[in-house]
Amino acid sequence: RTSQLLNSVVEDIRAGGNLQLESVEEVIDDMVQSMVRNPDALMWVARMREQDLTVYGHGLSVAVSLVAFGRHLGYPKDQLSQLGMLGLLLDIGKIKLPRELLEKSARLTSDEFEQIKEHVDLGLDILNATPNIHPDVLEGIAQHHERMNGTGYPANMMGEKISVFGRMAAIADTYAAVTKRRPYAEAISPHEALQMLSNWSGTQFHADMVEQFIQSIGVFPVGSLVELSTGEVAVVVTHNKIKRLRPKVLVVTEADKTPHRHPSMRDLLYDVSDSPAFIRRGLPSNAYGLDPSEFYLN
Repeated sequence: RTSQLLNSVVEDIRAGGNLQLESVEEVIDDMVQSMVRNPDALMWVARMREQDLTVYGHGLSVAVSLVAFGRHLGYPKDQLSQLGMLGLLLDIGKIKLPRELLEKSARLTSDEFEQIKEHVDLGLDILNATPNIHPDVLEGIAQHHERMNGTGYPANMMGEKISVFGRMAAIADTYAAVTKRRPYAEAISPHEALQMLSNWSGTQFHADMVEQFIQSIGVFPVGSLVELSTGEVAVVVTHNKIKRLRPKVLVVTEADKTPHRHPSMRDLLYDVSDSPAFIRRGLPSNAYGLDPSEFYLN
């Protein structure tokens, strides 16, 4: 429903119409309710959808991550809804940019990058014409490309001048971007993305916020491919709250990476064999020609 809503939002705004906030609020409330009921389930949905998302649909992945992030921090439902709204709409300004610019596979020129940066103000122009959007949502959208060391845009804000929602959005937006294939770069694994965020914490991103984000989605997020110490490839199914590094996984290949005819579930926390399996490394989606969504659906 959220994906369909995004498509209609794009069409309405391109046609010169206004954003229908009531429709967005309705699907965001459903998203929040789903996350509260079963946080892993919605993360699965986001992982399944990511292969099909358009540049505009990037917000769906950000919204899911932000709601999970806020839930981990103990935010009440009204703030979780604001975070979902923020994630869903943070790149809405890209609708006003040329598609060929957004889909360019070569490195952007300095002039093209300056044009891309305009999407923040373009998005705010669209949303400021929409009544009843919460000020915290608008502030988060305005700041989702700001960085703690002042190297971001559009206002080169630093440190404490960046709001909590702005800091959270910057982290979730970056994570969603680098874990999905883009016209100019291949996707990296969720685990590598979290390591990247960790390396940038304290400079580009708020250090404590990065740590909390990693805890909210797990070092090896639900739906990600991992390689086990046995050489087998597995999909992370659900986290173990006791030990995050030992989740429940679906083993999908043999040690030589040939696909299992009958994938099997394995809980790494309760592996009592002589050589208990552990996660050796995270893998990008489609590693070894595997499509994780096939296993999700089965």
